[in-house]
Amino acid sequence: MEIRIASYVAGSFLLEREPHQWHTIVVLDSGSQVTDFVEKHARTSCIRRFDDVEGPFAGKEPPRRIMIEQCLDFSSGKDKLLVCCRAGQGRSVATAYVIGCREFGVRKAITILNPMRHRPNRLVVQIGATILDNPDILGEFDHWRCRHAHIRLSDYYDEMEAEFEALAAQGAMNRICR
Repeated sequence: MEIRIASYVAGSFLLEREPHQWHTIVVLDSGSQVTDFVEKHARTSCIRRFDDVEGPFAGKEPPRRIMIEQCLDFSSGKDKLLVCCRAGQGRSVATAYVIGCREFGVRKAITILNPMRHRPNRLVVQIGATILDNPDILGEFDHWRCRHAHIRLSDYYDEMEAEFEALAAQGAMNRICR
């Protein structure tokens, strides 16, 4: 299985350039309106709505077990999987990591995580570890977070902005939601 993680903009661009090649999981903010773009450009799709929170937060929808189970069920047996959320840094990364743990094992799945651009949602990982009945998933993740606690995403904003501008220069835009 090939897993790609992307923001809505990068995911839209990939699906536009490679239509019907990717099975796609999209994690929308709870208040977002989805377009029909993913349905028309992905091989198959799974749309779930939860916010990038790690517990109760006024006006926000935290990830729930059923949502992560649905993502795991959807991804089973897929060859090319694209996982998107708004920024491609939290919810999508955590979801991809959990799927990777099931598909490749924890040691290989942890390599999906890039400390200079990812801040995976811990609650998604915790729920995934429970569903898969594998405490090593959360243990290795927490160890990864501790090893990289000194790295601040803000130190890499210029690089991320340059990537975003390069995509925009090629005509990329968010076509997934409004």
